[in-house]
This record gives sequence, C-alpha cells and structure tokens, in this order.
Amino acid sequence: MTKPNALRLVAVAAAIGTIALTGCSAAKQPAASVASAASQLNLAYLADMSTPDPDVFYDLEGDTVTQSVYEGLLRYAPNSTTLTPQLATAWTVSTDGLTYTFTIRSGVKFQDGTPLDAQAVITSFRRRLAVNAGPAYMLAPVSTMTATNPTTLVLKLKYRVRPFLDYLASVWGPKIISPKALADNAGTDHDQAWLSAHAVGTGPYQLTGFSKGSQYQLTRFDGYWGTAAKYKTVSIRILPDMNSQLLQLQSGDLDAVLHSFPASQLPTVTANKSLAVHEYPSFLTSLLYINTHKAPFDNLALRQQVAAAINRDQLVQETYGQYGHAATSAYPPGLLTGATAPVSYPASTIKVSGSPKITLAYTAEESGVQQRLADLMQQRLQAAGFQVTLQKVQLPVVYDYAKHLSTAPDLLIETNIPDAASPDAWARLLWSSTGGGNFLGYANPQVDKLIDKGRSAATDAEAATSYAAAAQVVSSDVGMVFLANVDDVMVTKASLTGLQHEPNYPWALDLAPLGPS
Repeated sequence: MTKPNALRLVAVAAAIGTIALTGCSAAKQPAASVASAASQLNLAYLADMSTPDPDVFYDLEGDTVTQSVYEGLLRYAPNSTTLTPQLATAWTVSTDGLTYTFTIRSGVKFQDGTPLDAQAVITSFRRRLAVNAGPAYMLAPVSTMTATNPTTLVLKLKYRVRPFLDYLASVWGPKIISPKALADNAGTDHDQAWLSAHAVGTGPYQLTGFSKGSQYQLTRFDGYWGTAAKYKTVSIRILPDMNSQLLQLQSGDLDAVLHSFPASQLPTVTANKSLAVHEYPSFLTSLLYINTHKAPFDNLALRQQVAAAINRDQLVQETYGQYGHAATSAYPPGLLTGATAPVSYPASTIKVSGSPKITLAYTAEESGVQQRLADLMQQRLQAAGFQVTLQKVQLPVVYDYAKHLSTAPDLLIETNIPDAASPDAWARLLWSSTGGGNFLGYANPQVDKLIDKGRSAATDAEAATSYAAAAQVVSSDVGMVFLANVDDVMVTKASLTGLQHEPNYPWALDLAPLGPS
C-alpha cells in the first residue's frame, strides 16, 4: 500500500513541552559503552526509523541517517532554503519549464566502488517510480529520462512543476543508489527487503549496522568525493524514554538530544557550561483540522466559533512558551515570498446553542504537547457550549481518516511540515482535495484550481499570488485553524561544533561537519 504522499506528520513537537518532566515513563535503559569523543559521535532517537530505504522512508526520525548515507542531485544550503549542487554540479531549465538538464558530478564513487554517472541516476529514479511508495510522487511528472553522455542527464516533464527542483533537494527527494547494489539484490520487490537493513549511496557515511529497536551504526566513507566527515563512527541508539536521554546527555554518554527536550528543563541547561541550547527557526506548524463533511462543522458559523473560542494566541503561549508563536500566515514563515496570506482569529463572544457533541483527536506522543493543546482546547470549547470528548490516537490511524470521514473525529490536532521549501509542497498536500496531508478531507474546487494555477505559473510572482489566494479561501472557509509556528530546539554538548540545520527538516543535523572542539 502506498503511504500518503504529503507531509511528515510530526507526532512529537520540538523541545516545547510545558509540562514538567515526570518520573520514568518507560524502563530505564543502561548506557551503552561509548568510544572516545574524538572517534565516535553518540546520538539517540526516541523511536525507530521505519526503514533506511530512501524510496520508502518518509519519517522525521531517521533523516540524519538517510542524509548521511545517500545524496541527491541537489540539496539546500546549510541554514537556508537556497538550492545548491550536490551530485549535480549545474542545471538548466527550458523556457517552457518542461526540460531539465543536469551536469552530473565527475569522479564520484558509490560506497561499493561503482562510479556515478547519468545512467546510475536514471536507474535510481526508475526504481523510485517502480516501488511507488509515498515519495514517488516527486518524480511522477517526469515523462522521459535520457543520459546523453555519462555526465549529462535530461529530464522532460509532462507538465510544468514549479517546485520540481525543490523536490529534488528534499530530504525525502530521490536519492541515488548504487546500480550494482540494486542489480545484485533485486529479487521480486525492487530491492525493498535488502534495502530495509542495508544501504549503498555516495554520502560521507556508510550504514554498517542496522538493528531495529536497538541501534544504528554509521562509519565514515573514506572514498567520499567531498570533505571527509570528522567522526570516524556515529552510533544512534533507540531510547524511547526522554529521561534516559537526559541522563545520558548529562553523564556524557550522549552528545545531543535532537528534539523534544522538555522546556521546563532548559533553564537548568543554560546554567550548565558543559551543555548548549540551539534554537532554530523551522517550518513546523501546529494545526487544528476541522471535519467539514458532517454536522456540526458542515456549518461555517460553528467553524468560525471554534476558531474564536479556543483563544489561539493565549493557547499558543500557554503551550509553547518562547518556542512557539501564533501563526500570522497560512504558510510557515519564509515559505511564501512575493505575496501574503494573513490569518487572524477574534476572541469568542457567543455561546453555542444546543450543546453539540464533538470529538477532538490528538496524536499520542512523548513530549505531551499535543495532549496539552487538546486539554486547553477542550476547556475553552466546553465553555463556549460544545460537549467535547478527547480521543488519543496512534499515528497510523490518522492517515485513514480521509477514507472514513463520516466516522472520523470532528477536530484533529497535528503538527506538520512541508515536503520541501516550496509553497506548493504545503498548499497542495495540505489543502488540495487529494492531498495526502489533508487528513479530514477538506475539499474546495476553487482551492484546487488556484493551487494548480500556482504550480504552472510562468513567474514566481504569479505563483505566489495564486498560492496566497488559495490560502485566503481556506482561511475564510475555516477549513482548518493555523495555530503556531514552532521552533526547533536541540541540546548538545558545548564541545560539539559544526552544527548545520535546514528550516524544512527539524530534528535533523548534517552529520559530516560535526566534530569535537
């Protein structure tokens, strides 16, 4: 079954919990023995990544692995959303926006010694389309792929796709896998079984151990074409208990807590000279989805009342503190340029009649942020006249709501990010009637038309105008409520240097530049 092809559904918000850290919620795990700081970097995840297969992987937890082992044609420059070369050194786009020509970097070898060329890129791209998992949509517009010589790749699209280069730069965009490894392990599943625990890319690290539920091991690839990684090895352990991560950071057995560090503990960190807090702007946005397909929220007036009753600005302050800010736009800050898409919600002044019964769902997660939002919303909506039942759900359930809208919850709290640093990667996938991140099935033909118009626009300005217009319709229709823009916060050893962060990819660091001071 193809996974939804839209947004990374963020089940754990980044270092923003306002609830105090309680006793261990899971059995404490003993710290693994660690190598010296100069030779090994020690990290932890709260949960397993689903798979290291770059054509199936579609999570947040695990970006540090896939980005270190594999590379694509393009990437985003550190700490920005500017497109920069990776395995392609240059590219051109035809005036009609349908033909993309890439110069493939010479002298690059895969981790099994196979040389990179244009045909290897085509092999990987075809494999992504054949697997047809969630990220496959990024290459779906391609009609033909041609290697005119070993260093020249020509892609022709079926229709103009303004964010196409952003898709190629996305952390979930098409990565290049060794064609020899693919041929040697193809089987009948396009290598999916083999790539679920192995990897052969061109990146600065090799995946040398993948023990699901326990630990991943990365080893520096000494044949890397670029600047060599500073650490010889990287160990990433699965520690689902945040208390364990905190204790091991303080004892020196971990070099960083990558996300969900309790905000209540941050004052202690700032007073500890051996630790450092790193706060980054990100595209993380918390949202209140509204099921417009059934009563009571098939009524615009009641949707408006929900937006007013939750007292969003105060809600955001109480939940996120200094690490979240009430959304002023339907787009994450910096994603839409050349136009504006403002949102604002008045305070509630009317009590709803009839005490309608509604269900408010939120995703179970470790930091407690979603539950905190749900509790506060329940109080305010009940004060406004609704009877509110809270429903804590597991992440996979959310993806099925759009198939069963009559039984889906009335409201849903989630935090999302776009697939790439493009307004299309937010609007199309969140608000379009077929968007994989449109979890409660919001549908408006005018919105679909405006998003398509933005994708095919001849200029950035025309595209921005269309995307802004689509957002205005969604906001006026109260198809969802835009709650907060959330910062990405990491806590590391003060001695860890070389941190680089991209706004579109919270929780992730580029491992190669990291080193001890």
